[in-house]
Amino acid sequence: MGVKGLWQLLEPVGKPVTLESLQGKVLAVDASILMNQAIKGMRDGSGNPVPNAHLFVLFHRLCKLLFYRVKPVFVFDGGVPVLKKKTLVRAYLEEMQTNLNREQRTLQSERARQARASAEVSTEMLNESQELLRLFGVPFLVSPMEAEAQCAFLDMTGQTDGTITDDSDVFLFGGRRVYKNIFNQNKHAECYTCEDIDKGLALSRSKMIKLAFVTGSDYTEGIQGLGAVSAMEVLHEFSQDGFAALKELR
Repeated sequence: MGVKGLWQLLEPVGKPVTLESLQGKVLAVDASILMNQAIKGMRDGSGNPVPNAHLFVLFHRLCKLLFYRVKPVFVFDGGVPVLKKKTLVRAYLEEMQTNLNREQRTLQSERARQARASAEVSTEMLNESQELLRLFGVPFLVSPMEAEAQCAFLDMTGQTDGTITDDSDVFLFGGRRVYKNIFNQNKHAECYTCEDIDKGLALSRSKMIKLAFVTGSDYTEGIQGLGAVSAMEVLHEFSQDGFAALKELR
């Protein structure tokens, strides 16, 4: 999710932080990431979704945050922006073509494929997840559009101390501090700040947005065959005001 290849570029400036150091911090949690991880990652032996996986994942993630005395604010997706709808439709059509080419495979693999394709976060799942948070007294909100955009806004306006997400789009929306891989088995997370990214990689928010145009993202197609590293080299060849010339290449 997010800008293709961006996390790979950012890896050198990521700093490990202990979970104990997050005590008392107010952190926005991108709930859409958790929901998708639950329904796509938890499967039985036949490849079918595990019932109530979304509640299981949410409960255990919440327990971990509360154990380390983090003050979470869960943010759920609202609507889907028109630009993203276009890329989602295109991705869906490409997936359909790929699936048609696989029709000669065994019935078992086809069944698993259908289960993966049908896995979606339902309104019922969202309502149940929000009710769980309500019972625990944990604050949550529903974003007007995408959760990572709202998380970035909370960070920009000083209402939170950062965002827990794996979606790199949060930086393009203006997020200043992101904690990644916080729910791994390790007792530390990776912290990325826009200040470290700018200083260490000369990659400002504006340049990350341009990178999304070139490599592709949830909102843009990108240039086919151009990876993040090559895209950075291309961007360095254009001045701050010369991006109009780059767009003419598309």
